[in-house]
Amino acid sequence: MIKRLICSVGVLVATVALTSGLAAAYATGTYGSGSYGTCTYGDACSITLTSNGAISVDITPTSSGRCTIQKDTALVQTDDTNGYTLTLADSSTNTALSDGSGTIPATSATFASPAALSANQWGYRVDGLGSFGAGPTTAQSNIAIPSTVFAGIKASNQTADTIATTSSAANPAVGTDVWYGACADVSVSSGAYTTQVTYTAIAN
Repeated sequence: MIKRLICSVGVLVATVALTSGLAAAYATGTYGSGSYGTCTYGDACSITLTSNGAISVDITPTSSGRCTIQKDTALVQTDDTNGYTLTLADSSTNTALSDGSGTIPATSATFASPAALSANQWGYRVDGLGSFGAGPTTAQSNIAIPSTVFAGIKASNQTADTIATTSSAANPAVGTDVWYGACADVSVSSGAYTTQVTYTAIAN
């Protein structure tokens, strides 16, 4: 029997507000929820996907660069006894955070070989997965560039990174914590820099 049920959720990853001096900045993104479906051939199972809250990744940059790290949780629920696979990719072919005129590119580090962020980069990590290391990662604002490693998100026309895989039903929902980090120095103009990503849950 072949079952392939896909559930996607579009997410505004982060709004990065950059200001000069000591002025504070705040901006948020609104999250959507995933669609529902049924397994084929009359099987009574469904899959749901949601992510929680809005992420605010606000940075007050310095000449050497400052970074902010915040968390989202992707929640998947399914009665499929084979479990699910959860992937993550950008919603477009441009993976940079953008305010319409300026950009903060995604790090060139990969899921297979993550690396510490540099100034004017952003990325994601999942504690304990692949080469990310165990963590624990914590939410932090306006810190010096940390040694914590991140990966650049894949573009929509690339194969998405798998961030969770299970082999049994997930009911109640199982959460995967995804940490997003962004760094900036004073060479970046003040503005609200955004991108949108897609989590996709596929019933195995």
